[in-house]
Amino acid sequence: MFQFTKALPTQPELQTKRRLSRLTSRGALVVLFSSLLPMQCDAQTPREISTASYVERDKGLVAQGDFKPAVALQFPTRPTLAEDALWQKYISEGKQLREEKRYAEAEKQMLLGLAEAEKFGPEDRRLAVTLNELAALYHASLRFSEAEALYRRALGIWEKLPDCLEQAIALRSLARLCFDRGNYAQVESLSTRALAISQSLVPRHPEVAHSLNNLADVHTLRRRYAAAESLYRQALSILEDSLGPDHSEVAYGLNHLAKLSFLQARFGESEALHRRAVAILRKTPGQKTSTLAGGLTGLADLAANQGRNSEAELLYQQAQTIWEQLLGAEHPNIGLCLYSRARVCRRLGRFADAEALYRRALVICEKVPHQEMLIGGALDDLAQLYLAQGRYPEVEPLLRRALSIQERKLGPDHPDISSTLNTWATLRKIQGHYAEAERLFRQALSIKKRTFGQEHPAVAAIMNNLAEACLLLGGSAEAIRLYRQAIVILEKSQGADHRELPTAWSNLASVYLNQKRYGEAEPLFQRALATKERALGQTHPDVATITNNLGCLYLDQGKYEQAGTLLQRSLDIREKALGTDHSAVANSLHNLGRLYFAQHRYAEAEPLYGRAIAIMEKSLGPNHPDLAQTLGNYALLLQKTKRKSEASTMNARAKEILATNPAARSARQTVDVQDLACSPKAWRE
Repeated sequence: MFQFTKALPTQPELQTKRRLSRLTSRGALVVLFSSLLPMQCDAQTPREISTASYVERDKGLVAQGDFKPAVALQFPTRPTLAEDALWQKYISEGKQLREEKRYAEAEKQMLLGLAEAEKFGPEDRRLAVTLNELAALYHASLRFSEAEALYRRALGIWEKLPDCLEQAIALRSLARLCFDRGNYAQVESLSTRALAISQSLVPRHPEVAHSLNNLADVHTLRRRYAAAESLYRQALSILEDSLGPDHSEVAYGLNHLAKLSFLQARFGESEALHRRAVAILRKTPGQKTSTLAGGLTGLADLAANQGRNSEAELLYQQAQTIWEQLLGAEHPNIGLCLYSRARVCRRLGRFADAEALYRRALVICEKVPHQEMLIGGALDDLAQLYLAQGRYPEVEPLLRRALSIQERKLGPDHPDISSTLNTWATLRKIQGHYAEAERLFRQALSIKKRTFGQEHPAVAAIMNNLAEACLLLGGSAEAIRLYRQAIVILEKSQGADHRELPTAWSNLASVYLNQKRYGEAEPLFQRALATKERALGQTHPDVATITNNLGCLYLDQGKYEQAGTLLQRSLDIREKALGTDHSAVANSLHNLGRLYFAQHRYAEAEPLYGRAIAIMEKSLGPNHPDLAQTLGNYALLLQKTKRKSEASTMNARAKEILATNPAARSARQTVDVQDLACSPKAWRE
């Protein structure tokens, strides 16, 4: 983790060099830490901060970052060099092997070097150097417990000497390990100590910036964004002043500040910072390659957030290739890339690809300690995938496991908890438990507001979901208020091109449709459909949802030809994308059956109703309000075809279902028992 070399021979550091020389005891090994030393190492696992697309979740996911354990030793010209030759040989060979990721061979050489260093005495600086080198090796190979023991032993040696930069770096290195282990209180304590020492010795040295970044990382994870930003900017200023604006270390600082800007929904600023970082690193190939991967990941997150999914997928793949070359195929960073790619595939409707990537990510991360945040997020996202596929019995076990991990590791008010609660609420809404869904959505929204404030896109996303629950419980006025508020937040945060805006427009239009405000509903549906088609293509399930809703509008207006074209298109997309037994397919069958009923095409409508009922009974259960809606419409058809006994039986079953859900509305439309004797209802989404 350390890099030992001469202090930079610039004029501002000459005085610092003299001060440091006074802190070293006579005849001892002089070890000066280069300002090129990163706060993390390329071949190792300490992490940079990374966010998943915020609308569905703000995971606080941690991506592994730069860790460069290679060191260059500078020895004073003194007679003991011959005695040190064997020790130097073992350590140098061990470092080279470590850089080549040949960890088992590196360990053998390092242990031989440690045996030689032990001969120099228990408080010799060479022993501390060796312990740090071996600790960096264990840190790189994710052997955190062994690394921590060695870091602490090395620190014990430095602490017996007067304050020196070596001690500050040892404190900061241990802090980074604690960060990787999730011991954030220790990170803050150790980094504060390191910062105090380095600032007292060399106030504008890059080592000061590294400790500032460590502290800022902790503030970011604890959502103290103002404090984090101040520290990141101080660190960046130091790095630019001491190393120049185009140095690779500056790129590292830019990435950190960019990711913080992303969390604060300052997306334009975030993208500019990431692009500057990537441009710097493209000019210096081979340097800080994991920082380059981090910058590419940040740009991918931004592209995914803006709905530029193909661009995002390409950037994630580029980052994954870099990390595989740097860290191997089983490193947690690879898991994070797979997880991010899976989310893009899910949004694009490539569900099989998404599931395979999620499962690969889980296999990798479950092998490595301290990856609970990523595991919990991946479980929640996999649950969302199963929701989209209609695999409802498989969803709840995933959510219970995710929530257990998150509550144990993160506490009850972490945004990851909010995201999982949001998914759970969505499941309850689909299952027809609307009151419980509303309660869970409100709980999730409260956490998001406390975390991100009132006007963050993540808040708008849950507002949208809560609005639907309110609508299902009869609260049209509150639903309209929430939908409008969500739209304002999304437009304000990123303009009219935000990828979630079409969903919010369509949902608001559905309320207007229920209220027969057709003139307000139609342009919103049309705008939402055009935007979704541009972003996702013609055959995405989200396109089918809006097509279905617009078809229902035309059905209500008696524009049967337009309605039929749209409803049939919705059915075709869903059957192909989701399979023939998905509850969304039942929805399209129901609405198409309702169209045929309105056209007196009873023979064509009846098998559609029958098939819809069979799918719903299997996918949603026998007591779902949506099933009552279809049973009621089927009863009307039976009445029209003079099968009154069958109609009475069907109608009685619908009433029985609704009696067990006294406040229930269909997930697409109000269900009123009295309406079942009058005219069939169409489902909206």
